[in-house]
Amino acid sequence: MTEVGQQCTEIKLSVPWGHVAAKTYGSSAGKPVLVVHGRLDNAGSFSRLMKYLPNELFYYVCIDLPGHGWSSHFPSWMMLDITDFVHALYFILEALQWETCIYIGHSFGAQIGLMFSVIHPNRIRKLIALDGILMNFYEVDQVKYFNKSSTFSIKAGRDEKPLSFNKEEVLHALKFMRIATLNSEAAEAMFEHAVTKVNGRYIYNRDIRLKNHTLSYMDLKIFQKFNNNLSIPIYLFLSSNGIVLQYKEHESVLEIMKSKTMLEITYVDGDHDAHNNNPEKVAPFICKILNSNNSSKL
Repeated sequence: MTEVGQQCTEIKLSVPWGHVAAKTYGSSAGKPVLVVHGRLDNAGSFSRLMKYLPNELFYYVCIDLPGHGWSSHFPSWMMLDITDFVHALYFILEALQWETCIYIGHSFGAQIGLMFSVIHPNRIRKLIALDGILMNFYEVDQVKYFNKSSTFSIKAGRDEKPLSFNKEEVLHALKFMRIATLNSEAAEAMFEHAVTKVNGRYIYNRDIRLKNHTLSYMDLKIFQKFNNNLSIPIYLFLSSNGIVLQYKEHESVLEIMKSKTMLEITYVDGDHDAHNNNPEKVAPFICKILNSNNSSKL
């Protein structure tokens, strides 16, 4: 597959807590595709992938989740959890005036879309999940979780001077201070939305509350209740060196998903960020899914 350049347009969507920033690709008259990044990333994580996807019939809106990139943060007094982001999707779709859409989500973005599809089963036509399913990848300690959540919420409400960095320091962090290492091109793609330039240096745009990395106090049993209510076609991409395959619990999750909905699994040679590091490996499969008319449960 050859790389074809795509021009993007930056937009802002009005939501009750402020605005949601997004990078859009293709014609607004095309089939709507909502594209959602993972925790601590931003819309730029899909910029390289967009170069390989068909733009004649589709309109891609790659959002910055609240508290990420150029989007407004949730009110500072809130203790953030995955359910806040799931609920936010409703207002994002309303702002776009989309009744339905195709959904592409990476990691946490995939989890958000899966939960949203259970609560609002008629809004997502089919969901492409990139190395993300509904299970908690970390040991759940509810007391510790809420303690950290409260601490970060209080800190977010204080008007403290943020730390600043030079570009090389930011790119180093984007590449190496994460679950999987990004290559230089992938880190550059995320740089613009990740920071704001102030007096020749850069400060991060992301919400400090996102450091509470579990973003959920839910355990596997609770997530499985959501999996039991999935009903839309799901196209799951599992990276050979990604997160999902590292945990044996994923097998029980996939078994439930297979029994409840149409689940198609594609195994990709790569890491958790394969869609950004090596978009040419992932794109052909996504193109096939996008162009498929199959959107009903088997």
